[in-house]
Parts: sequence; structure tokens; C-alpha cells
Amino acid sequence: MKLVSAALLVLLSMLVASSYAHHSSAPHFDESKTIEVEGTVTKFMFVNPHAYIYFNVADEVGKSVPWRCELSARAALERLGWSESLFPAGVKIKVKGAPARREEHVCYTTNITFADGQVIGRAQQFSSSSSSASSVVTSKASTRPARQADGHPNLAGNWVSQDGPPGGMGGGGEPGAGGMSGPPGGGGMGGESALLLTPAGEAASSKYDSRYDDPALQCNAANIFFGWTHDQNVNKITQTKDEIVLTYGYMDLVRVIHMNMTEHPKKITPSTAGHSIGKWEGDVLVVDTIGFKPSVLIPISGKVHSDKLHTTERFNVDNVAGTLTRDYVAEDSLYLQSPYKGRDVVALSEKPYQPFKCVELSGKNNIRPK
Repeated sequence: MKLVSAALLVLLSMLVASSYAHHSSAPHFDESKTIEVEGTVTKFMFVNPHAYIYFNVADEVGKSVPWRCELSARAALERLGWSESLFPAGVKIKVKGAPARREEHVCYTTNITFADGQVIGRAQQFSSSSSSASSVVTSKASTRPARQADGHPNLAGNWVSQDGPPGGMGGGGEPGAGGMSGPPGGGGMGGESALLLTPAGEAASSKYDSRYDDPALQCNAANIFFGWTHDQNVNKITQTKDEIVLTYGYMDLVRVIHMNMTEHPKKITPSTAGHSIGKWEGDVLVVDTIGFKPSVLIPISGKVHSDKLHTTERFNVDNVAGTLTRDYVAEDSLYLQSPYKGRDVVALSEKPYQPFKCVELSGKNNIRPK
């Protein structure tokens, strides 16, 4: 297999940050240790939320031992020119990384060396012809109708976080992250550092362990905030007079905003998306949502919410800039002493929405011991 020159393998640091944003690697892998293992590829699982390389390694007596090592998400790697055919069965590789904390023969990949000596890092561009992550954003907003046929602002289209992965470069990888605006995880808008829990909230949060309870480990979205800008997955909005549907590029979460209702139904089946009612205040879409099932507001640190969660979102489209800004407030009378606030910004995307199709392969490393 011929690879590009090592000089062309440009490190994209913002995608390194994105690999930590799904679930921080520290609870799952021992970053104080570095291991190197050599073996023969058996299969390459090119999936979201993490791709994995499976390979056999000969132990000290020559017995073949199966290993698997984690990479970034397929969506992120595709933007760097990686493909499903990159690691065919039979290829010899050396993997450098950090060992898993709770399972043998598993690692977090730092870089991979091929038999010809060339090296590729987990977040490096595979070929010079590959487009960088920033190219997913389009500036052709002027060609898009500013309004729907009913006169309301046009929110329909494909949308993506513009300037970086969740948490930007220091936002903590928490919900609401868009590189274009200060994420609540940074504390600037009432985020994690300003989030005060009630005694009931503290008690519930103390039972949450991100090593085992992160919803992503069950291929579920944590909440309606976290996935919208996560890892530059492309979202899709469809819009009619009666409904606005938000299809998240992360974990395939789908939300229906009912524009023809003024009150929530008395009986709601609790869900991650909840039940949403929308109305227009001038050119701003205001969305009121209740009916959430208990989950987590901040997956990494484990600040949870109850079924009393009530959210208000305000969506404002800028057709000149081609951006969609969301300001949100979350209140929970049972678990939160104060509102949880944030803002995120997405931009029109040249690339269309693609289903996330989560395949979680973390295995025993993320299963709570019985």
C-alpha cells in the first residue's frame, strides 16, 4: 500500500479535540502509559462514533492474540480522506497508543505505522487531495430563498458547526458547543461552572458514571443540546407550515416541532427529544419543550436532569451570513437551582446530511462490573 509522504500528513489539531469530545478518553484509557503492538489486520470497522482496527498480535510464545484499537469517528475521518479500504485484511501494522483501563488487548490509537515505515496519526489527513473539515461549510447563502412560501424565515437545509468540534479548543467538549460561539461548557453563559444543583440533583448526579452511563455507549443522544454541533456532523431541517423537523447528524436524533399546537398534550411519552411546540415571534422561532425522560445534561461530568426538564429555544437565521443561531434555557425544578443557558451556531453545509448509523464497539471496557 502506498501512502503519501509523511511531510504531507498535516496534523489537524481541532479534530484531535473532537475525538475527546464524544467521551473524554481519560476515563477509558490510561494516557499515562504508552504501548506499541505489531500485528496483522483482520478487519477495519469504519463506523461512528468510533472506528476500530482489529488485528492479531503474536504473544511471547507465538500464539495469536486478537486486539482492537479505537480511532476517531467515521464522519471525522472521511473528511480527512480515510476510507473503508484503508486497512484491508492481511496488512501489517504497528499501533502506538494508550491501553484500555478495564479490558486487555484494547487501546486508544495515537498513530499507526505501516510496513513501509510510513506513519499516520489518528487525526491526520490521509491524502493531499482530501478536504479539511472546514470545507463542509458553504458561503453560498445568497442563492437560498430567505423565506418560505408562508412568509416565515427559511430554516430548511443542511446545517453544520462551522469552526470546530464540540467545545471548540477549550470548551470542555460539553453541550452546545459550536466553535463560533462560547459553549455553555465553558461557563460563559450559565454553563457547567455556573450550574447549581439541588440536593436531589446532586444525589442523582452522584450515581452517574461516565465510564458506563454515557448515553453514547448505548448509541443514544444525551439531550437536545449536545448533538446539534457535535463533531461537525451535518444536521437537516425540513420545514412546513405545520411542522419543523430537526434531524440531528449525531445519533440520528429526530425532533418534531409542532407549529399548529398552542398547548402540549396532557399525556406525553417521555423521550430524549421531548414534545416541542413552536411559534414565531417576528422572525425568531421560539420552541417550548417538555416531556423529557431523565438523562444527562453534561455527559462527561455527569450533571443529570430529571423528567421535570423544561426548555426554551430561540432560533434566528441570518441569511446573509448563512448561519442559524440557537439560544436556549433549560430549567428543572427538581434538579437545578438555576437555569442552564447556552448558545450554539451552525452554518449552511455544502455536504448533505448522512445518517449517523451508530455502531458502538467499546465492549467490556465500558460495561459496569456486576
